[in-house]
Amino acid sequence: MADFELPVEKVVMDVESGVCRFKARVTAHMEDDQVVISIESECPQVLAFGELVKRLGRFEALKMPFSENTVFLRGGETLRHSSCPIPTAVCKCAEAAAGFALQKDVRLEFVRE
Repeated sequence: MADFELPVEKVVMDVESGVCRFKARVTAHMEDDQVVISIESECPQVLAFGELVKRLGRFEALKMPFSENTVFLRGGETLRHSSCPIPTAVCKCAEAAAGFALQKDVRLEFVRE
C-alpha cells in the first residue's frame, strides 16, 4: 500500500492570515463532479468570498492563468487585500478534495535576520 490514499472524503485547512488576525477554516469535499467549499471566518470579506465559491467544477480551482481562475476572480471581487491567503487555501483544498494533490502543509514565513 502507498503512503497516501486518494481520494479523501473531506479536506480541512486552517488559515491564519497574518496581521489582520482573522483565522479561517476552509473545508472541501466532492459531490458528484463538483467540489463543495465551506469557509468559516470572522472576516466579512472572507465570508462574502466564500458565498461565491461554494461550488466549483472539478478542474475550476486549477485553471491557469490566475487571471482566468474563478477562485482568484471571486477573491478580487470581495477581498480587500491581494495578499489574502484564503483564495490559495481554497485552491489547495479543492485540488486535494478532487484527488489531484496530496494534503501537504503550505507555509509562508517571514525570515528576519
